[in-house]
Amino acid sequence: MENTDHRIIDSHVHLDHIYEKKPERIRWMQEHGIMPISWAFGLHIENVGNLKDYLRTQSEVIHGLNREGFECYYLSGIHPRNISPDLGSGDVRDILSPFLDDPLCLGIGEIGLETGSNQEKEILCAHLELAESMDKKLGIHTPRNDKPRITEEILAVLKSYPGIEDITVIDHCTPETVGQVLERGYWAGVTLSPLKTSFQDLEQIIRQHSENSERIMCNTDSGTVFYEDIYQLYASEAFPPTIRKGLAFANASRFFLLP
Repeated sequence: MENTDHRIIDSHVHLDHIYEKKPERIRWMQEHGIMPISWAFGLHIENVGNLKDYLRTQSEVIHGLNREGFECYYLSGIHPRNISPDLGSGDVRDILSPFLDDPLCLGIGEIGLETGSNQEKEILCAHLELAESMDKKLGIHTPRNDKPRITEEILAVLKSYPGIEDITVIDHCTPETVGQVLERGYWAGVTLSPLKTSFQDLEQIIRQHSENSERIMCNTDSGTVFYEDIYQLYASEAFPPTIRKGLAFANASRFFLLP
């Protein structure tokens, strides 16, 4: 594979799952000038051993694709749906440390809350404490169910770690939750897909939060199912060119400090 000029940054995908389930989409992304950033989310994680194996595999896939000429990056972290009963907060540093010195690893993610349980909050705090000692970004998950309440619980946890606003993107924001995120100074991720956020929803977000549009980045969260919505955003005329470029490329480039 040879790189093309990048026109789009898909700021949240699961590239290892795409590579396994939809390998033809790797070439499609390259041909369409898309640079993906892969967030960690394992399938069938039942214990810490499964988690360690998954994170190692994720890193290996990213390195393999780069060796083949496809520029891509990743975040390493413990998704709240990957928290197994035998995982303790004291395990987080040891599990992630093999990856966080990797120049292709841009940060810690996908982390956050799914149900808001005490164990989830303890694991989230362990990630945040680790980030305080490292020059890495934070990629935060918000769930589909009970999103406004769980987003508020996430923001309450983050409040105990002042100064992380500029390094934190809170993802899967919707018209109902994006204001909560932007008003507190964090970056907002918006997932464009038929299951999550539509173009009409995105238009509402930009209309209501135009003064903060430079802190909004779009993605598809593609994995075992692949979505083309961020390319459709790039190619559409639904937004002014400057806004469109910001949502599909420039804002993510600034956040992740990519050239």
